[in-house]
Amino acid sequence: MLSERFYIIFCFILMSFLRSEVIHAQSQESKNFENGNTICFLGDSITHGGQFHEFLQLFYATRYPNIALTFHNCGIAGDNTEGMSYRFKNDVLVHNPTHVFLMTGMNDVIRTLYFEGQASDEIIQKRKNALTAYKQNTDILAEKFEASGITPIYLTPSIYDQYSKIEKVKNLGCNDALIECSKHIKSIAKQSNRLAIDLNTHMQDIMHRELQKDSLFTIIGKDRVHPETTGHFIMFHKIISAIESHSNVAQITISLNEVKNLKTENCDVYELQLIKNKISFKCLENSLPFPISKSINKALTLVPFQQEFNQEILKIIGLDRGNYDLFIQDKLINTFSAKQLNDGVNLSTESNTPQYKQAQEIMILCQEYKKTGYQLRSIPFMVYKYLRDYTGPNNLYSKQIHLEKKLKKIEGRPFYNYIKKSMHDYYETFPRQDSLTDQLKKIERAIYMKNKPETRSWSIVKN
Repeated sequence: MLSERFYIIFCFILMSFLRSEVIHAQSQESKNFENGNTICFLGDSITHGGQFHEFLQLFYATRYPNIALTFHNCGIAGDNTEGMSYRFKNDVLVHNPTHVFLMTGMNDVIRTLYFEGQASDEIIQKRKNALTAYKQNTDILAEKFEASGITPIYLTPSIYDQYSKIEKVKNLGCNDALIECSKHIKSIAKQSNRLAIDLNTHMQDIMHRELQKDSLFTIIGKDRVHPETTGHFIMFHKIISAIESHSNVAQITISLNEVKNLKTENCDVYELQLIKNKISFKCLENSLPFPISKSINKALTLVPFQQEFNQEILKIIGLDRGNYDLFIQDKLINTFSAKQLNDGVNLSTESNTPQYKQAQEIMILCQEYKKTGYQLRSIPFMVYKYLRDYTGPNNLYSKQIHLEKKLKKIEGRPFYNYIKKSMHDYYETFPRQDSLTDQLKKIERAIYMKNKPETRSWSIVKN
């Protein structure tokens, strides 16, 4: 039972609640995006097969369910700034984007030009030429963005891991070249008063910090080039930190010792009641928590995403000592001590809340969206990488003959199997591109039907 003192105080507080209206908390708004915006991600393989844009889609679908955004993966493995400029009209503008994230450089610097030991004058000149071409082509892309009325968000290249002592031979100096690319990208952004997000420096900082503990540490994959899930989440966290303010999913603070006893953030609380040993109310949160999968656990130890963006706080001040059960929709969520509730508990870590389970459904849909979008990318990958010089009949049979000849020429090369599989994916996807495009739209509609928060009944009962 709650104490008599608690009961008397709460009854007094309750009377003021019964005379009041629902306390409305203003919904959070995105700083950069509005309902109906279309966002393209233009890049190379790190975008093509990456996850940072999947995390962004999931974040916006859960944090800002009042705005519907369309995301398009416009990455192509092996591409560079020249290729991105070439395909810009038919592969990017075709989506009528309002915003484009640009990340490139990893292929522009030509990684094979970098190695341990002394480089010849010829190699040094080739390195300079590659950087010059990168600067010229990114300038052209910037002009295309501005001429098209698109809002660009410039991302510096992610790091090439020349720092870890993992087994893979490293192209020493490659990341130094990417740092030069980063400087130019930031210069372009400054000239046009656009946002540039420095992924490279941020990822370097984490690498250098963690390598002091473990010389084999890396946030990049075994090839030193492609970030795995941990690296992509770190990239996502840096991006979201740059384009949105730190904010809570929601916060409910009930103070039993004050007249102004209820404070809310990004949620509405009403019908607050005390019936003997139970506090109860109804709550409509304006956002959903960001669901945490096991694959990002390592990343969460490296960046403060949970503290900055994933706090769903329930705080009750003035409870008597003891333990209290939290129920949402009559389901036991967890048992907390009075001290824990006084300090505030973060419910975004409680995977059995109905709002968390709802967010998990959104996560699954975002994963399906990425997978379907990746299937569709097999077509532009072939069109712009291996059919760019094709002039034959516009049918799959003739194109297949052309592609098989090209495949034969690269037999024995390290990337042969990847290209062979990509060609197979192209043959499978080409006849299905309309149905897959429809499926992508269907998944997007499902995301924005399922992501609307619901009013739920909460109760806190002394154990």
